Amino acid sequence: MTQKNDITVKSDMGEISLDNSGAAIGAARVSPEKSYIGSPALLKKVIEEDDQEAWAEIKAKIDYTYENMDKAMSALDQAEGLLQRVQAKIKAGKKLLLKPNLVTVENIEPYSHLLFNGVVANTDWAFLAAVMRWFHDKGGVRYSRMCMGEAASNSTYRAAQYTQVKKTGRAVTPEAAYEGKCDDFYGGWGFYFVRRYLAETLPAGSDENPMLGYEESLSGEFVAPGDVGDRLMIYDLNRLHDDPNRGRAIDLPDGECFKSIVLHKAIVGGDPSDPEDCRKYPGCVLVNVPKLKVHSQAMFTNAIKNLGIGLYPLQANHAGCKKWMYGTPDTDIPVIKSRIPHQVWVPELDPKQMIPVKGEDGVYKVEKTGGLTGTMLDIIRAAAGQDVMMLHIVDGIETVNRDHQGVGLGQALAEGLIMASSDVAAVDLMCARYLFCNMGLKKAVEAGLDDGFGGAFPQIQPVPKLEGKAITTGQALDNPISRDFSIAKAIEWGMGQSDYFITGWDDVSGAPLASYGGRLGYVSDGAFTDIHTKHMYWDIYKMPWDLQKTFFGYLDAVDELEGLSMKKEFLEAFDETGDGVVSYEENGKKGIFGPSLFLGGQFISYRGEKDQKNVFKGFFDLTANPLRGTDPAWSAEGHYFNREFFWGAQAVVAMAMAFIKKDVPDQFYPDMTWGNGAWPSFAQLKNAHIHQITYGWKFPKRIGLFSLWGCAFGYADRYLNNSRFVGEKFGVPNPKAPHLYLDALKNGELEPLDFVLYVPEGFGAGGMVPHVQETSDPAKVFTAEFDGGKIQWPDRPLEE
Repeated sequence: MTQKNDITVKSDMGEISLDNSGAAIGAARVSPEKSYIGSPALLKKVIEEDDQEAWAEIKAKIDYTYENMDKAMSALDQAEGLLQRVQAKIKAGKKLLLKPNLVTVENIEPYSHLLFNGVVANTDWAFLAAVMRWFHDKGGVRYSRMCMGEAASNSTYRAAQYTQVKKTGRAVTPEAAYEGKCDDFYGGWGFYFVRRYLAETLPAGSDENPMLGYEESLSGEFVAPGDVGDRLMIYDLNRLHDDPNRGRAIDLPDGECFKSIVLHKAIVGGDPSDPEDCRKYPGCVLVNVPKLKVHSQAMFTNAIKNLGIGLYPLQANHAGCKKWMYGTPDTDIPVIKSRIPHQVWVPELDPKQMIPVKGEDGVYKVEKTGGLTGTMLDIIRAAAGQDVMMLHIVDGIETVNRDHQGVGLGQALAEGLIMASSDVAAVDLMCARYLFCNMGLKKAVEAGLDDGFGGAFPQIQPVPKLEGKAITTGQALDNPISRDFSIAKAIEWGMGQSDYFITGWDDVSGAPLASYGGRLGYVSDGAFTDIHTKHMYWDIYKMPWDLQKTFFGYLDAVDELEGLSMKKEFLEAFDETGDGVVSYEENGKKGIFGPSLFLGGQFISYRGEKDQKNVFKGFFDLTANPLRGTDPAWSAEGHYFNREFFWGAQAVVAMAMAFIKKDVPDQFYPDMTWGNGAWPSFAQLKNAHIHQITYGWKFPKRIGLFSLWGCAFGYADRYLNNSRFVGEKFGVPNPKAPHLYLDALKNGELEPLDFVLYVPEGFGAGGMVPHVQETSDPAKVFTAEFDGGKIQWPDRPLEE
């Protein structure tokens, strides 16, 4: 596709010609504070006080987003005739199915009715409201011809959790969790408020009612897309177990991970050989609405990732089989799609401890797959092969840095971007370039770093360096995009292209948007000004892959300081090609992601159970089982599967220690200090980090409830002490419980609870904390026992 005019403008590099060929990307830049930022506090007033002024303010924010959505979408429509194609599909009977990215399914926390910065993870419901209104008002698509579909990993857990919090009346269904309102209970995402906004913006005299379909969400009644009449439905795309006929297996002979994939018929339509099935399931135009975020395994999560993981159904199984095809655990509350490959070399896991299994030769048993890239592209290709037209509209108004999972570690950043394209590869490349380049056009080009697609998009990263007796901080340029294969592989499969041009409007400068060399910018007075982020995006769970210059710099420094060979060993573990670079496809052959996927699923599933004491056990297993795999001396089997990967987590802590605002003496190197830009020795880091995992991130000032010690205590309090300190508030144990217990113990108010946590020698907190015993027995390290040894963590192995 080519724009009509070849436009030459001024820039800080002299005269340049703007991009005018390739895939079209419609874009808008907005003032984030005028859009949905600030809406959670207003919504709390609406929920708790029925505050109409607050609701009017929310509506004004959505109106503003809608007006700018129109600038992006109309530009895309003008470039490629988008609406004409969509309308033809809808006229032929297909539904417009909108698929947001709902990792936590919670924009409305049920106790506070708020959304907190650290837990932001979802496409904002207000953003989806603006998208739906645009298709209605500008595209002439009735709301009853639209539907929302999602296969969120946490939907079954949230429904179970909310049912316990709600206490009375009917249970909360996954669809009701997506609504965010079930009877008088508020908790979940917020589609109910999408309905309310759409209903209130209809023209006078309209015969439409977007509130129809809400009752079906609450009751869990399934209505096939072809039978909905005037209703606007939500489809839980996970839910195939109660009626397998809602799913259809799509053959993919050249699939890299799967040769056949089961998808919900709301997406792919009915059986082509069955006219009645095709009437009930006419298929869809799939509007992919991802949140622009970092990710713990992929380079980032955006258009490819939202479909590539988000379409696999959690609750699909073969007839007569009690195991889920894609999700775990195998209970009524599966929560993570652990059975789809998340790395190239997938491990065989011990079914009891969920850690990798070693063969007789001491090498871990792994099977080669297409990895996460294969997993994602397989299902997108499977859906596209069923005549599913796809459009991608990215919520980049508030992006997410540091962590995408919504567990309190993420950072919401106001970027103010809306990007839309029918080309999944082009829009992902453009968004990746924005996210991972924090320097201006001229300096970026002068740096000469190619991102693998001919673009100049380097990232400024901090780099530690040993200077005398100090590990100081400098800077270097890196290029994470060059280490990613997912976009290039999508292009190879014919799913898109790397060439694109941007068209749209910048509400901030009041000028049209354009691109040069793939770089976003605006044109004013005949000059191009580039737009780039000021932030350094990376995910704390994979620092060695994102901040590779930072990580390798630290390893170089401690290797030289302490006579170690950590960088060499890390490269031996992960650099399969031997080029000195570790790509996002290179996750080693020890199965590093297996334990976190399966144990994480078990932990979250426990959180939905009525009996909450297993929540502490679940988190203990999730933490301790992989931790024992970091040092062969910490397990009876001599496990080492997590050894080098764990250094990445420790380097995250090292960077945090380096940037505290004070100088702290290094315990192991008397001439060194850390803080104010100076990094700790690895000996200091390891000592601090293991103590933090064992006793809490703020130890010694504070003991954390979700630490190894805290979990052992929490379980003992629930199991042996009637929850005296952790409390009975469902899903929210008292974070002050450890100190309340220690104070009561110190004051002689109770006898010590019967539990013991075993830790390696040197990590017993100097005797400061009770119930801790140091041990040199590998079989006991990071284990716990309760009630005179009647209960042991991890559980005793099952006998044959």
